Amino acid sequence: MTLEAVEVAALAGASSSAEAIRQAARARAGEIVTAARAEAAELIARRRAAAERAAQMHERERLAAARSAARARVLHAQHEVLGEVTAGARAAARRLADDPRYAPLRERFAAEARVRLAGPAGVEIIAAAHGGLIARAGSRQLDYSLDAQVDRCLRAMAGELERLWS
Repeated sequence: MTLEAVEVAALAGASSSAEAIRQAARARAGEIVTAARAEAAELIARRRAAAERAAQMHERERLAAARSAARARVLHAQHEVLGEVTAGARAAARRLADDPRYAPLRERFAAEARVRLAGPAGVEIIAAAHGGLIARAGSRQLDYSLDAQVDRCLRAMAGELERLWS
């Protein structure tokens, strides 16, 4: 065999080996690219799902905050209305002092207080600031003021007042 034949054979072998290496490298590169694409798709899907969950959570929080704010506004309005109703009812009750039917009503309150607080020390009857009376016997006290009477009436009407909001 001649040197030239050895060179040709070596070159052919090297070319064949190089081609096999190139094909293996291309195949491996294809596998790597396919795996990277699959991994990227999985990562994108996980991120998209996380973003959707975050958006849903944000939406729930936003709706909860809006409901809470709306409820606070409703409660504030109801409180204002009840305050106006209470103030109006108290003002109307205070005008009773000028009514001829007030004295018998006050006497009826005093008589009831004497019965409820009856004791050896007696019952002290004190005029309330805005009409009505306060009855005391020792450490016990009954509030028959007109304001307290209005408050009791409104509490007794709580069910009826609640229906106003429905």
